[in-house]
Amino acid sequence: MTNTSMPPDPFSDKPTAGNGGGWSEPSSPPPRPTTNPPPVGSAPQTGWRPDKPKALALWTIIATGAVALVTLISALLAPSQLEATKRALEEGSTQLSASDALGTLSFVLLLASYALLAIWMMTIRKNLRSQGIEPGGPPAVEWWGWFVPLANYVLPFLGMRAIARRHTSLGLQLGWWIPFALYWLSAIPAIFISFTIVDFTTGEVTNADALDATVPLGYASAALLLISWGFLATLINQVTDRHLENA
Repeated sequence: MTNTSMPPDPFSDKPTAGNGGGWSEPSSPPPRPTTNPPPVGSAPQTGWRPDKPKALALWTIIATGAVALVTLISALLAPSQLEATKRALEEGSTQLSASDALGTLSFVLLLASYALLAIWMMTIRKNLRSQGIEPGGPPAVEWWGWFVPLANYVLPFLGMRAIARRHTSLGLQLGWWIPFALYWLSAIPAIFISFTIVDFTTGEVTNADALDATVPLGYASAALLLISWGFLATLINQVTDRHLENA
């Protein structure tokens, strides 16, 4: 008797060995590539949110512009205030004048504008680094560079130059800084004039007319600050907008 093999069951779910006929188990499809989703709440590293530096830039321009405006108002009121100051010196009066009130307001606005400008510069620097760009320049100079005697005529400009050189021209940067440095220098003659009006041997005011020279100095300093602010506002806008294009 000859043994014959049974034909494979076509409905069987078991694979058959060899090269014989019948159904074979279909091979499983290759696994689909998967990517790990970002964790919930994570944000892309783009350096900043587009709305935040825009608002910061706007407030910086407003604060620095307010300082320039108050300086201009003080200069325009200088002739009338000069006469009141002369009378007060002659009478020994210590009554608060409008110029004193404007000086206090200017000082408060100056502190606010300094803080806002420093925060804006720091934000731009941080954004550049998040894009893999090292801006260079003195580190954190936007905070401490203003207070180094003599060097403060250079250090803040170097800090601005470091963050703005890829987005604005050197002429625009110098248009901001040179008038501002001259505005600072214009305060020096006024300091010397204040010493010439008093006879230090007696403590009496002997040359109040020397204060007349402070009026044209006030006009000049106000004009320089307004020119500087115009360039600064343009500089801040251009740097902010061109950074936002890459954010």
